[in-house]
Order: sequence, then C-alpha cells, then structure tokens
Amino acid sequence: MKSILNQLIQLQELNFAMEEQKASNSKMPLAQLEKSIAEIRRQLPAAVADRYDRLQTRYPLAVIPLAHGNCSRCGLAVPAGIVNAVKAGEQLQNCPHCGRFLYFPDTVARQPKKKYEGKRPAEVGIARFSAANLMVPKLAATTREENIGALTKVLGDNEFVEDTATVAELAMRREAILSTAMDHGLAFPHVRDVEGGGLTFAVGLKEKGIDFGAADGHLSKIFFFIVIPTPATAFYLRLLAGLVRTFESTESRNALLDCDTPEAMWKTLTKLTRDTIP
Repeated sequence: MKSILNQLIQLQELNFAMEEQKASNSKMPLAQLEKSIAEIRRQLPAAVADRYDRLQTRYPLAVIPLAHGNCSRCGLAVPAGIVNAVKAGEQLQNCPHCGRFLYFPDTVARQPKKKYEGKRPAEVGIARFSAANLMVPKLAATTREENIGALTKVLGDNEFVEDTATVAELAMRREAILSTAMDHGLAFPHVRDVEGGGLTFAVGLKEKGIDFGAADGHLSKIFFFIVIPTPATAFYLRLLAGLVRTFESTESRNALLDCDTPEAMWKTLTKLTRDTIP
C-alpha cells in the first residue's frame, strides 16, 4: 500500500508542476510532463484514481500530510486510530472531515513561531512575502544544489525557516521530479507543506547564470526560493503568475540583475511588482 501512496504523492507533484507551468504561461513543451502523469495514473487501482480525480476537482491538493494529529489542510483533529493507521502505511486512509488522502511525512519543514506571534504589520504588495534582508545580489553558487543551499541559508539566518538542511533537502526532492526553471532565465525552487508561518521567499541573482535544468537548455539567472505553508498553496500559484508576468520583460530582468546591493534589489523588486502583485 505504501507504493500506491507514493504514487499518489508523485502524481500530485506532477499535477502541481503542471499547474505551475499554466500559471506562468510557460511556452516550454509539456508533452513529457503529461506523459508522466498519464503513466502514473494508469498504475493506480481504478477506484483510487477515481477518488483522487474527484478530490482534485474540489481541492488544489488531494494528498495531505498529517501535522500533530490533525489534517494539515482542513485543520481538524483526526481520530487516533486513523493517525496510527496512517503511520503504519498498510492501508490508504482519508481525513474523516474533508476526505483527502493522508500520509505521514518522513521530514517536515517548519517556520519559527516567534516570527508570526502577535499582529503582523498591514503590509501590501510584495512586502507581504519578502524583505530586503532576503535579497542576495551576487550568488556565489555555481550549481543548483549550491544555489538552493545558499537561499535556504538566507531564510534560516533571518529566522524564516528552521532546520535549513531539511528545507534544502525537500527543495532538491522537488527538483528531482521536475526542474522549477522556467522561461526568461527564471527559476522558482520551493518547499510546500511547511508548518507554521506564512508564504515567504528569498531572491538570488547570478548574472552568469546556472544550469538549473531548464527544458530549453538556457541558464537561469534570477531565483525565487519560496516557502509555502499548506494553506497558502493556491495563493502561491497567483504569486508565481505575478512574478513571471513581471519578469517577462527583458527590461525588468535587466533592472533587477543590475542591482548590486540587497537594498537596491528590494527597491527595484517593489517598484516592478507594484501592478502585478497587489
């Protein structure tokens, strides 16, 4: 049964990758992605595949991790018997409240609670998701793994994530399924199902570019590392669409790449996204 659950998780990742491509209006060919989705779906028992399809029509995510005995999406407590069965992994289990498939994650990314205690400032636009201290104008990284490690470290140093090694590992697992590189030299490495906190991202620049596995073979130069709590999954796609729309323009990309300090990056990013990320 664990193999079926793993297939469901992989199918969901591929489906979500497809949604990312649609949100970004990517011109990259999707035939291989569609083929992989169809192949995994064919391997699932018909009843499981049908239930997954029904759940997908209602929710952005149909396969959800347990978090402290609760469904991490609807937030309601799951009976102890079901929690134990999910941990055992011998049979598929569903949340008794929302019906989603449940799984027990082997590793979990978390955001520190202290960052979000009390009332947060009434910020607007890009300031809801990032800050000047999360800007890296001159990445030293030369590989995808080094890039993810560097941006994860920035988030960790500024106390936006705990256990940076786990966050980097989960981001690399996502890259192994399908590269997050997109058109125009942009890349959006990320981790989902993060416990606590809010949608947050760091930005790194590498003018010479890094091979991030883009389908068109082009190097990536602008990197948005995004930390996505489960409740923010749908909004992440809107943020992604806004960022891609902003940097479709060569002029906008060059304006950001010309920045040589975190403060200049933040000022430029805020200005460029004023109309695309309200």
